[in-house]
Parts: sequence; C-alpha cells; structure tokens
Amino acid sequence: MRVQTYNSLSRFLIKSEDFLLENEVVNNLFWELLAASNKMPKTNQWAGNVMNKGKIQLSAIRTVSNYLLISDGSSSAVQHLSNYAKRKKWNIKGVSGPGKGTLYFSKHWFNGSDDQDLGRKIFSIYASSGQLRTKKEEKHFLLKKVGKNEWPKARMWAIQFALESTPQLNTSAIINTARNMMKAGNLFFLQREGLGSCGMAGIGRKTKNYKVINLVYVPKEERGKKYAQKMILKILRVTKDKYFPRYLLFSDYKREENLYEKAGFQFKSEYCESMFY
Repeated sequence: MRVQTYNSLSRFLIKSEDFLLENEVVNNLFWELLAASNKMPKTNQWAGNVMNKGKIQLSAIRTVSNYLLISDGSSSAVQHLSNYAKRKKWNIKGVSGPGKGTLYFSKHWFNGSDDQDLGRKIFSIYASSGQLRTKKEEKHFLLKKVGKNEWPKARMWAIQFALESTPQLNTSAIINTARNMMKAGNLFFLQREGLGSCGMAGIGRKTKNYKVINLVYVPKEERGKKYAQKMILKILRVTKDKYFPRYLLFSDYKREENLYEKAGFQFKSEYCESMFY
C-alpha cells in the first residue's frame, strides 16, 4: 500500500469521487468540506488516498480545524494511514468518519489504547428511500421559512441546540450554519395554529445525490408531541425535487422507536468523531 497525495482539493475530488460515491451516505461529509473549500482563500489542506495495486482503499482530508476526515475503507488501509501520519509527525486534534474505521484509527494512533470516551461522539446516519410515508396532512400545522423577523428566535434555538448536544458543539459554528441556511431559504419553523413556533429544522447541504437535513430542534417544553416527526415530513414535502429525491440526516437519539424511522428513514451506519486533545 502507498499514500497518494494531491496538490489541490479539486484534483483530489476528480480522483476520488467515484470511490466516495460507492458509499455516498457514509462519506457524505466529504462533499461539505469540498464545497466549503471552494468559498475560502486557497489553503494548503492535505488530501490523499491510500492505494493498493492502483485502486483506492481509503480517502482522507486533513481539515482546516486540524481533524482528519476519513472515508469508508478497509482496516488495513486505516492502519496504513495512521502509520503515515505518525511518520509525518502530524499533531492532529482528532479523527472523524465511519464509526468502525474511526475507532480503529484512534486505537492504532494511541498504540492499542482507547481514546477518551469523553471526547467521542457517535451519531446514527439515516437515509430516506425516496418514497415519503403516506400520512394525512395536518392542516393546523404550517411550515414557515425563517427570515429576518424570525431570526432572533432561530438564533436562540441554534444556541440551545449546540449547548444541549453531548459533547457541546461550538455555538458560533452552529449559529453560522443556521444563518447560512436562512440566507439560502432553507431554514424552517414548524408552527401550530394559535400557538406559534414549536420546532426548527432545515436543509444544510448537499452531496451528489442527497439533501442533508440539519439543526432539528424542538424546545424542551414542546418535546414528546411528535413535532420533530411532523416537521421532517413537511420539510420533505416542501423541498423534494426530481434532482434530489433522497435525504440524509444525523441523529444522536439512542432510545427505541427513533422518530426518523417513523418518518420513513432507514438506519445506514454509525458515524464517529473522536477528539484526541
């Protein structure tokens, strides 16, 4: 095996996209990183593939926040990349990617010891089948686009979303995500007639074939009323088009009867973020 590096992220994408598309759901964050890099001043981000006999076994990008994003791939390729990073004396903050590969990289990075659970967050990735669950439309619930008048509440809920995550997310980053979604017309409130807004969610980004639902938030006093499920179904109806009929979302909901499964999504994989320091 050998590591093939590229002098630009655009070159990396040309060489890697077919491989990444083989498991697009699990590798979905690569498209977010590559799209974001096009909007930033040129940076010297490392990007590379672990190759074996001319075929890609694993793709990876070292992000501007100094995390290593890895794709779905073989355990031997993950180990080879870890050895490469050690030889290069990388001082990375952590690794993220498919659950099994990320945990394997972390254990190898620490010479067989586990990384600290405190710095680890595991999500479930869900994907829609392209077919919406048939359900009677509830007319007393409306979906409203968040605009300037709604932004103060959306900003407050974005902060709560970040603070209630385990571990806590960066509030500035989440606020910026919400603001960008609003500017694109992709941030929504679920409103119940006579009671006002009772939830928030939107479309955060796209992969090659999927839209990604993000920032699903229901305030504590409104939980347990199936508002999130109603909101997801309404967003799917409003934003669905022939070019992007399928959707992805991440969930840290660990209890039984996941609300996204009730809305017609299927569990696809675990996704893990491991912080090294």
